[in-house]
Amino acid sequence: MSFTTDIKSELCHVPVTDETALAECLGMLLFAGQFSRESLRIQCEMPAVRHRVLQLMGRYMDLWPEEADTILQLRDPHEIARIFELYGYERESSLPLNRALVEDEQSRSAFLRGAFLIGGYVSTPEKGYHLELVTPHYHAARQLSSLLGEMELPAGYILRRGIHVLYYKDSAAIEEFLSACGATGAAMDLMLKKVEREFRNDINRKVNCETANLTKTVGAAAKQIAAIERLQESGMLDNLPENLRQTAFLRLANPEMSLTELVAAANGAISRPGLNNRLRRLVQLAEEAEK
Repeated sequence: MSFTTDIKSELCHVPVTDETALAECLGMLLFAGQFSRESLRIQCEMPAVRHRVLQLMGRYMDLWPEEADTILQLRDPHEIARIFELYGYERESSLPLNRALVEDEQSRSAFLRGAFLIGGYVSTPEKGYHLELVTPHYHAARQLSSLLGEMELPAGYILRRGIHVLYYKDSAAIEEFLSACGATGAAMDLMLKKVEREFRNDINRKVNCETANLTKTVGAAAKQIAAIERLQESGMLDNLPENLRQTAFLRLANPEMSLTELVAAANGAISRPGLNNRLRRLVQLAEEAEK
């Protein structure tokens, strides 16, 4: 199952209460694919979500939409008019957010839950952080945006091919939204996945850094050894100062050691900068001899 499916499955198990049912149902209606005085059409891929819609509308509105595959639909204008009347908008051509239904925290949570069940999507955490709520209704999007701002959960907004989209791209904001609509388990799961992802990325960065350092060390050692061998072949090594010859033999005897390890092998007889300068001098002498 997808992460979105997991979240919606959790939300469908949140108990329905008389105090919040109409707020949740309104969230579903405002994020339905089609909602006007002529027709109501709600698309729900998940059977659990379709059952939730039927449960709410049947119990609290005495309305039973037709079910065909993933579509729930009302076509009788008289039945739809009852919905408009129920929410107090019998004279309106649209059904804006009735703020009287979302005055308390529980009702706001229910409204967000209904909106997400119908119009919500969350990307898989492994692929990034993205949550969006999609509706064809401009007023629904703008009024939900205002409500989220009041809840200190401000969302971004874009118009995508005539569809209004509210979105979050920050993991912390997504966690807060999921908690607010009742998906506390999914919010915790997202938090754990974020920690796991950051831990894995940190390990990868360290491994890459260590690999780069090792590659650099091996390359430098190979260059130094090649230079010392050229000095040996030309007979120049025997005529060098004692400190340079000692450094050359130390490097030849320990081809895989880093500078720090070489200093330790020399029993602290020379500092790391001093050893580095001597090795650099050996390479320089070998290059000058080839000119």
